[in-house]
Amino acid sequence: MDVHSRLRCSWAWVVACVALTGLIQVQAFAQAKATPPPSIVPAVMLSDLHFDPFHDPAKVPLLVKAPVEQWEEILKSPDTAGREAEFATLQQTCNAKLQDAPYALLNSSLHAAKAQTPDAKFVMVSGDLLVHTLDCRYRAAMKLASATGDDQSVSAAFAEKTTVFVIKQVESAFAGVPVYMVFGNNDSRCNHNRLDMHDRYLNATGQAVIDGLVGVSAAERKLALTTFESAGYYGVTMAAPMVKTRLLVVDDIYMMSNFATCEADGKDRKGADEQMAWLTKELETARKRGQRVWLLGHLPPTVNPQSSLAKGSALCKSAKVETFLSSDDLSNALASHADVVRLALFGHTHMDEMHLLGSKGAGVPVKVVASVSAVDGNAPSFTVGRVDPSSATLMDYTVYEASNATGVGTTWAKEYRFGETYHEASFSAAALGDLIGRFRADTAGTSAESHAYQSHYFKGLLPFGLGPFWPGYVCSLDHPTADGFKACVCGDK
Repeated sequence: MDVHSRLRCSWAWVVACVALTGLIQVQAFAQAKATPPPSIVPAVMLSDLHFDPFHDPAKVPLLVKAPVEQWEEILKSPDTAGREAEFATLQQTCNAKLQDAPYALLNSSLHAAKAQTPDAKFVMVSGDLLVHTLDCRYRAAMKLASATGDDQSVSAAFAEKTTVFVIKQVESAFAGVPVYMVFGNNDSRCNHNRLDMHDRYLNATGQAVIDGLVGVSAAERKLALTTFESAGYYGVTMAAPMVKTRLLVVDDIYMMSNFATCEADGKDRKGADEQMAWLTKELETARKRGQRVWLLGHLPPTVNPQSSLAKGSALCKSAKVETFLSSDDLSNALASHADVVRLALFGHTHMDEMHLLGSKGAGVPVKVVASVSAVDGNAPSFTVGRVDPSSATLMDYTVYEASNATGVGTTWAKEYRFGETYHEASFSAAALGDLIGRFRADTAGTSAESHAYQSHYFKGLLPFGLGPFWPGYVCSLDHPTADGFKACVCGDK
């Protein structure tokens, strides 16, 4: 064969190889497009962990000196002599009636949630990682004098370390899975309900939060850290298998009715204003791009029905309706973007609740996740959601309840499943509208569904239900603003 013949053969071979390669790539691409995302995937939802590192006060000096990486070993070690007596003294010193989550309970809840969902695709944590009255507890455990005035700087570094420890515990329990986290009104270096913008607490804890964003692009992680260090908020595209879904996270401590900076400035609204401007822009962008949105916060943008209804007849005459946030800005922003917002998750109340922002036909379903902490006398719990990643719809969820509040010998059993209990095919605006309508029609609160809601609302200790408050409470489920709630409760009164 001459040189030209050999060249023609070689060139033909190259062309054939290229064509074959192209065919393989086209077939692979077609196969990838033809393979749909999983129809339903599990996700873990946690709230109000309120981890108490002071459960064994004698260990606190060790925790102060040790790096966070050594805390687990210290906390898992046997109780020190006299632990119960020392803890009882600490509780009395800090005027605590019940206890938050000791390490055993935190550890038990995380491992139980992982055991129930070994294939969880992501985790949502809706805030309040720190124990109540942290500064008082720190001073008592370290044998320091009580604070004078409002200064909590002595315990600030310990608050930061404790926060990082809790974050890392969640991320370790669900290694390799995205952990989306927001802070709550107890998560601060200075005082509950207080935080500065660009606070050093946010700077000290931000990287731990960002480390949990597994599967999120480096560019989005970098931007998320910047906004988090500004005022605790961030937005990311949720990792696969979620499809075209943005997660928007707001630190609504800045939006609270009784918010103040660490310097006790109760009129500072810069953090709230910055987040609302950002949120509105993000929602508009998601709408233009055809994206779906989940929102994660801590305090639900609703009325506080317990404190409001406790005012009795005065509520309809002159008393003020109590709300968790200082304005309706957040609820209005979400309701006006109900075409893109598929779910909003919150915590704070320690109760198991559902709400609807907007109307049945065009509203945002809200899930308030009950607490791991048993500080209110409730049974600890966590929630496992079932999500359709292609539509970003929460299709169902199951709540698991602890057998005790200690974490020692604790079993976690299924309490109820949403779809099974309330006979709805999804946790959507339409489904909630129908369900709340049935609650409203049952003014005595005695139907099977109404009774189920009341028994699950406060874990473990409310067998008698909400009684005469039931109709008023139902008003809070789909009337998130003070004016709307009052009109619903009072009518012509």
